[in-house]
Amino acid sequence: MKHILFLCSLWALSCNSSQKASTKNAQSATGSNQDAAITYAQTITEDELKEHLYIYASDEFEGRETGEPGQKKAVAYLKDQYQKIGVPAAKGGTDYFQKVPLEIALLPQGSINVQGKEYPLGEHILAFHSFRGDFDDIVYVGYGIEEGDHSDYEGIEVTGKVILAKFGEPMNPDGTSAITGTAETSKWSNMSEALDKRRKVAQAKGAKALLFYDEVNFPRYRSYFNTMKRNASGRMELADAGERLWSSLIDAELAQKLFPDITKDATPKTLNIPIKFALDNANGKVDSENVVAVLKGSEKPNEYVVISSHLDHIGVEPNGDINNGADDDGSGTVALLEIAEAFKKASEAGHGPKRSIVFLHVTGEEKGLLGSQYYADHDPIFPLENTVA
Repeated sequence: MKHILFLCSLWALSCNSSQKASTKNAQSATGSNQDAAITYAQTITEDELKEHLYIYASDEFEGRETGEPGQKKAVAYLKDQYQKIGVPAAKGGTDYFQKVPLEIALLPQGSINVQGKEYPLGEHILAFHSFRGDFDDIVYVGYGIEEGDHSDYEGIEVTGKVILAKFGEPMNPDGTSAITGTAETSKWSNMSEALDKRRKVAQAKGAKALLFYDEVNFPRYRSYFNTMKRNASGRMELADAGERLWSSLIDAELAQKLFPDITKDATPKTLNIPIKFALDNANGKVDSENVVAVLKGSEKPNEYVVISSHLDHIGVEPNGDINNGADDDGSGTVALLEIAEAFKKASEAGHGPKRSIVFLHVTGEEKGLLGSQYYADHDPIFPLENTVA
């Protein structure tokens, strides 16, 4: 029933027409659309969902680990099913696959040199990507915040520079936050968001690298760093993410070496301190793909409704146990196949959607929404400005 209701709601959206009609005709059309939606939604059956899922989440698919043989079996199955029901490939022909360039980012090795003193990675500085470069100075940006009327970047130029920022936010004399105006601090002081928010601002400002002094998060990141180092493991990420800001966390010793008054002074300034980065790693490539099919709309073919699920899971445990992922996201994946088939049958009978329907199966979800990120930020097959839902 939940699949039928879901399809009905999508049908109502995709079949919405901009044409004017009399109240009587509109009511008649609405009733007709609802009847058609129910008719074709009822082609989605428990038996067919079960048949798909028992295959897709079987041991043969080996837990569908991103880039592994089981995931290749999964995408081949999806392609085969779309060809059988006659829903075309989004890229034309038989090309249902959108290659997503991924890599395993291994821990870099090396150090930074500050005024002739070496700081090996993993002790006073933590970073997860390679970076090389010599810089004559560092720009201190205080808290590194830009929000509303407050900007720690006002009047300073950071393009191509190494910047230094610290955790926290400016406070008023009465103890309230200068950002929120209340006793409650902002998201800039939230340990889960502090680094990422500063990275986004620094990237937008054109900075080359960020040194972030964060005593709150440093122990947590060091534990993660040490686990990766101990296991000689890496983390999966997009390979061609373009020019991106390099970032790191530093402890109190290194922060005060760079700027002795960092704990009490938040005034942005240039620090005449030379710094040299020599951090290298060797990343491993991962071959993976999204699966994308499309059913063209009858009246508004250049407007798109995207229905999505992720096709991957977490693979096989070291002891051989298979994580089958029947509901993460096997059930969502096979639901898309059944919804696509229902729309196709409706279309063949003259009741197809007015807008185009994109069936998007994404990879790398278990690794950090990587397939979704690639489609949205790097290669949207259909323009995002024309994607209505």
